[in-house]
Amino acid sequence: MTTTAPTPSPASGPVRTRLFWTWDHCTEWALNRPGAQTIGASNPYFRSRDSFVADYTRLLKWCGQHGIDGVVVWGLLRDVHGGIDAARQLCDVARECGVRLLAGAGINAYGGVYYQGNSPYSLAAHLEKHPDLYAVDPNGAKLRNLPTMHQVACPSRPENQDFAVTSLRWLFEQLPTLGGVQIESGDTGMCQCRLCRDRRQFPAGVLSWEDMAMLYPMTVKAIRAVAPDAWIACETYSHPEPYAGPAERPPGFGDGKPVWADACLAKFPDDILVQWVADFHGPPRNDHPWTDAAKVNASPRHTHLMRAHFGTHWMGNIRGELALDWIAAMVQRGIASGCTATSLFGEVSPFNPSAELNYLALANLGSAANPTADINVFRRDVAAPLLGGVEPATAFAEFARRCRQPARIPDALTEIRRRMAGLDAAAARRWTCLAAWLASFAEDAAPAK
Repeated sequence: MTTTAPTPSPASGPVRTRLFWTWDHCTEWALNRPGAQTIGASNPYFRSRDSFVADYTRLLKWCGQHGIDGVVVWGLLRDVHGGIDAARQLCDVARECGVRLLAGAGINAYGGVYYQGNSPYSLAAHLEKHPDLYAVDPNGAKLRNLPTMHQVACPSRPENQDFAVTSLRWLFEQLPTLGGVQIESGDTGMCQCRLCRDRRQFPAGVLSWEDMAMLYPMTVKAIRAVAPDAWIACETYSHPEPYAGPAERPPGFGDGKPVWADACLAKFPDDILVQWVADFHGPPRNDHPWTDAAKVNASPRHTHLMRAHFGTHWMGNIRGELALDWIAAMVQRGIASGCTATSLFGEVSPFNPSAELNYLALANLGSAANPTADINVFRRDVAAPLLGGVEPATAFAEFARRCRQPARIPDALTEIRRRMAGLDAAAARRWTCLAAWLASFAEDAAPAK
């Protein structure tokens, strides 16, 4: 069997694979250009084609220089930012940088392979042409939980399965140097037509493990036929902690793994990245426990990846927020659960020093240089040289957290100004950015004049 999952060197440490996860419309690495957005999973794209290529060229080059193995782009194919031609250009950049460019591709939702545009491989175009193939709710009405680009297809219909398989094969035929794909079965509501209800043995709310177990093998097989070495990440929308919710409510996004999940996982194809979600089972939310029972399948068939929405506006977080201790906890617990890969959102430019430190933490924590994901090792070896020393790096992290404590920001600004006098230009620039960012939260919290 050819190994197509990430193959690290023996000295790579317990975390062997690191990915950035991005939406095209929220990625802003080429600065001072209009149109970037701060949140969304169904947004139109408002920047230019030149900005799209510049954003991801900067991002890919940074990843190549700092040990990030791949970048997932949701919305990779849109007419408005160049379609296949722009994607080919970025594939070339990725190869030059030694980084994998992965397309985000929905099967039943999230736009399909061609996210937006005049293409037969657009899921929206496919469903508009064949309205009888839509997913439906229990009343038989068309299922559309999100705006137009997130129309939902019935997973049981062979026509939709064939469309997904054909689309993914076409994607890799058109982009032969594409590094891989992240595929999702959809978490915006499950079809409740008679075919789906009769097929499923277990409850399905916003997601269905049985749908994943049915769709991932056929779509992965199609990809492998064209691109045998592609990295393929298959989303579960779940955490490996056993689901402890009420029996009458099926698990939703970020919830634990139900009792029927392992049987479904056994049907997942070999040599893929199985992707899990940490947001609700660790800091800062800590909504659910993360115990020793949260174990992934340790067989060599799969590489397991843990991810979270740190540094974004999702899940009650703040875009560009420093999240070092949260990342460290996710990596440590992920390693204990059996995960050898991890991922963060990479949409914010590392000109923002908090984003920069988050990304550098992703590269360091769990590596051969820091195998236990010790935040103190990261602070000493990575953050301190950038911020003026170990004590300043500790203070920087404490001050950054005050974005959630506006009353404590004025004192932090006074202390930051005092500290900047003796720093070199690069360190002072990072502290200046932190001060300006914190001041914006204090201004927002101040009474209107």
